[in-house]
Amino acid sequence: MRLLVVCSVLLSILTLAAAIPLKNNTNTGLSCNYKQAYVEVLRGRDGRDGRDGVKGERGDKGERGDKGEKGEKGDTGPAGPAGPNSGGVVYTRWGKKSCPTGAELLYEGITGGGYYENSGGGANYVCLPKDPQYNSTHEPPDYSLMYGTEYESANGIFPGKNQHNAPCAVCYASSRSTKLMIPARTSCPSSWTIEYKGYLMAEHYSFKNNKVYECVDESPESIDGSETATLSAHFYFIRTTCTGLPCPPYVNKRAITCVVCTK
Repeated sequence: MRLLVVCSVLLSILTLAAAIPLKNNTNTGLSCNYKQAYVEVLRGRDGRDGRDGVKGERGDKGERGDKGEKGEKGDTGPAGPAGPNSGGVVYTRWGKKSCPTGAELLYEGITGGGYYENSGGGANYVCLPKDPQYNSTHEPPDYSLMYGTEYESANGIFPGKNQHNAPCAVCYASSRSTKLMIPARTSCPSSWTIEYKGYLMAEHYSFKNNKVYECVDESPESIDGSETATLSAHFYFIRTTCTGLPCPPYVNKRAITCVVCTK
């Protein structure tokens, strides 16, 4: 119904516009105004924007660009956690029944060695455990012999220990991987740990049975009940000579020190 009304109005406007002669516009300009009104009615209001069209197909992938320049080196990251230890180090502390702080006692023992007047047998001291184990009851007809080891001529440096038998302790330092015994020193190189220090000792120079040099702790202990002298192996102090050694810095007849270090 509304559409019919609009059409009727438009038709009336067209009829009116057609009846007005254009030549009258020289006097009043009314004809042109009617014509303009007619055109405006026909043109109407601007329409709304149209809807977006259908999305087009995806284009082909472009060529890969040139490789960029190498960036600057980044900051060094924090240090990672410590790795597993390298297995640790085992050493013997001669003259003591215990280990230094930071080392684990594997066992407490008795210092053993060959008889001082025998020309054969072993040339080293050994740390014998206090609870031995045996595999056979057979007594070998030919043999070498193992004895305890006494401190000899010791009272001047080891008061009250002369002819006492020497204990020993086998120690394990889990955080270290190597051991070093330095004669004639009481300190370790920088970054090394002192396990203990003391005196270099071995068998008497005139006896037939030689022994390797060992570092005996500066504060030695004794095997309980071993105060009586026995014929056995011995720990004697080692004295400096000036034959082939520079004096100074070495001092003639001075007892040689030692230190055991780990890292």
